[in-house]
Amino acid sequence: MMKNRNFDERDLLRASDILKSNDKWCIFTHVKSDGDALGSGSALFEAAIISGKIVEWYSPDEKFPEVYKYLNHFEDLRTSEDFTFKNDGTLYIFLDCSTECRSVSGFDANARINSLNIDHHEDNTNYAKINCVDGFASSTCEMLYRVFTAGEWEINRDMAESLYTGIITDTGSFSFSNTSPLTHKIAAELIETGVDVGMMTNRIGQNKCPEDFLIWSKALSRVKVFGPENIFAISMVYTDDFSETGADLTSTEGLSQMLMSLRGVKLAAFATEHKDGVIRLSVRSREGSPFGAGEFARDFGGGGHEKAAGCTFPYPAEKALYELEKSIIKKYDECNITHQ
Repeated sequence: MMKNRNFDERDLLRASDILKSNDKWCIFTHVKSDGDALGSGSALFEAAIISGKIVEWYSPDEKFPEVYKYLNHFEDLRTSEDFTFKNDGTLYIFLDCSTECRSVSGFDANARINSLNIDHHEDNTNYAKINCVDGFASSTCEMLYRVFTAGEWEINRDMAESLYTGIITDTGSFSFSNTSPLTHKIAAELIETGVDVGMMTNRIGQNKCPEDFLIWSKALSRVKVFGPENIFAISMVYTDDFSETGADLTSTEGLSQMLMSLRGVKLAAFATEHKDGVIRLSVRSREGSPFGAGEFARDFGGGGHEKAAGCTFPYPAEKALYELEKSIIKKYDECNITHQ
């Protein structure tokens, strides 16, 4: 899927204007919240408080990754799988959600209720009343910073730390190909606002607990590389692994990217069995992969970037790794036929 090369900069001001013109906000972030989702939510929640808005913040996750508990208003984030949307003057704001299905259930895109969608996923379906989506942005935090500056919002140190969190995590500390000159410029401006780079590095990158390492050891013991010149890697954790190690779902964050550190690997998929038996995949890819992470995930109803994506995998746990390898090889063969 081609990224939108024609992003309308006026969308930034439209997003700012609808935020300013509504006094009650309800913020939603996506399932399996990451640094970008939580960073953007934290920054926007603080903007609401500064502006005197009434604000709430929800995610469908049962538990949120404690590595990000330093974020301002982390304690205000609430769990909600099903939500009742009303035409009562509330502005419903979706952050980092490529589709409405990535967050709480109950939103009807056809109803066109008072809603705002701020995102950077190139496969975003533009489901809200106002959509501010640039597929070339490094992160939703980068997008939100641009909304704030377009509307001349005050950005305090707490907001700057939250926005910096999302940029750092979604760019792999500026190592991913989604990092642009604008990304570095925005990071510099956030540092000028008072972000302590060393402290943020410690908070984000040096904050794992022993249980995290135990579940990682389970995952790493199951790594399999395959395909032409071993360009593919997969692994998995099962529900029993969580009970045995004392870890939880938040402990698996970063494992898919760890697989990408294997020499020669161009695409990696990491599978997690949830307690309801559902298998969810986190997929990563880089230049040189015959197909992108987003392309693979969309085959199973998921979505995301071409470099990072996710989906539900429709196989039972006992067959998941076998079927995952088979699906990747099938996709590789289809790409070869297409390009012949």
